[in-house]
Amino acid sequence: MLADFRKLFRQSAIYGLGTLSTKLAGFVLIPLYTKSFSVAEFGVLGLLEVSAAVVISFFGFSLYSGFFRWYWDKSAEGKKESLFFTVTLFQIGIVILTYFAAQPFLKSFSQLILNSPDYTYLLRLMLISSLIQLVLVMPNTLLRLQEKPWLFALANLLQLIFSLIVTVYFIAFRHAGIEGIYYGQIAGSLAFASVLVRYSYRNMIFRFEGQLLRELLVYCFPLFMSGVALVMLNVTDRYSIEVLGNMADVGLYSYGFKLANTLNVFLITSINFAIQPMIYRMMNAPDNKRFYAKLLTYYTFGTMIFGLGMMVFGLEITKLFAKRIEYYDAWYIFPFIIYSIVFGMMKDVATTGLSISKKTKVIAVTVIITAALNLILNNILIRLMGNQGAALSKMLSMLVFFVLTLYFSQKVYPIPYEMKRITLMLVTAACLYTISLLFNSLDLIPRLGFKALLIGSFPFVLHLFRFYEPVELSRIRGGWNKWSKPSEFRENISRLTKK
Repeated sequence: MLADFRKLFRQSAIYGLGTLSTKLAGFVLIPLYTKSFSVAEFGVLGLLEVSAAVVISFFGFSLYSGFFRWYWDKSAEGKKESLFFTVTLFQIGIVILTYFAAQPFLKSFSQLILNSPDYTYLLRLMLISSLIQLVLVMPNTLLRLQEKPWLFALANLLQLIFSLIVTVYFIAFRHAGIEGIYYGQIAGSLAFASVLVRYSYRNMIFRFEGQLLRELLVYCFPLFMSGVALVMLNVTDRYSIEVLGNMADVGLYSYGFKLANTLNVFLITSINFAIQPMIYRMMNAPDNKRFYAKLLTYYTFGTMIFGLGMMVFGLEITKLFAKRIEYYDAWYIFPFIIYSIVFGMMKDVATTGLSISKKTKVIAVTVIITAALNLILNNILIRLMGNQGAALSKMLSMLVFFVLTLYFSQKVYPIPYEMKRITLMLVTAACLYTISLLFNSLDLIPRLGFKALLIGSFPFVLHLFRFYEPVELSRIRGGWNKWSKPSEFRENISRLTKK
């Protein structure tokens, strides 16, 4: 099992480089956005971003999930290359039909979503960018299935370079506004595609697998329904704020969400890229359930450390990236968004039993219930608490989502998850964050010092509550003895990264 976690760490680090390069453009450009765009314009960008998520979810049909499942299935033995061709061709067909079918309605969508027909061209750019990303999903998935993290990282690095150059050029020098963001996204996606064209071609056999596609689509349909509902769960906060508030409220919330969501973008997404193939590959291993249980515990531990850091330094992070004072109050939503991300990560791991058992209909039901709950909570809490109400609604909804997923998954495929330890981590982090609020009135230097000490105390506070098992304490002591000696750094790194 230790070898499995070492491999998981190694591949997560490499995938992290890839996803970092993909998302880094949007992250490092935040100061440019806050300087160039008013809060209301940032709200327009926020609504366009969530609309793009809806497009990708709805027209992606969760095909990548089915391809993931069937790639290791015995029925696809000897047909992997032709299945890849079949699913890719099917996705390209959906993309072409979607683009031409949407053109007559873009002006109406602009009025409906953004309260003005003047954003029709922006919607067209968003649609093009989203549909190109959809085409790239299948080669991206194949990279993960074949465990090609270095090629993944290379393609994403090229995407970063093109996206950054084009976006900065159009916004900073051509003053193109939000349009410049989509020019950059399209350029980056085309650069990404240029790297993977040859790789995709080499992994295709031009034979259409109609029977496998039908089976895959039947499997994917509940996941598609749940995926759409999940996206709606994740985007209705901004739509609801726009309806119950104004575009400036959407902008402030979108800014805070974009910053807090870096936990998901840079950490969780990277680890998930490595985890998903490993989960399916180990589903027939004799100790797989113990691996899944420990995975949730250690995954939550690592995520919670980074999440606690972002919550505690939320005020400083918000001010660091904002070039206008009206963006500063966005840090208030940080704890709710961070915890919603953590609950979402836990839900993804808890889905393991349902995915292995092919109980995708249950997943769809839990998502739909959660999405409906989120709509109700948004309607109530946004009226009472504004932006914080939307963030609180998201957190509560994701908690319910995790609990429902865990309950149904345990009924069909019991896994001995360590829920007492996980609960202890969540409660301890919440308490430390609450204490950190007492230091926000201090000057910058002492404030940073006290907050850093609070974050560093997290694993030690857990130790006071007997969180660690004896074998874990032994491993920690052994790790400290190895890594505390600078002369052995090279050897330790070599041991960690070797296959």
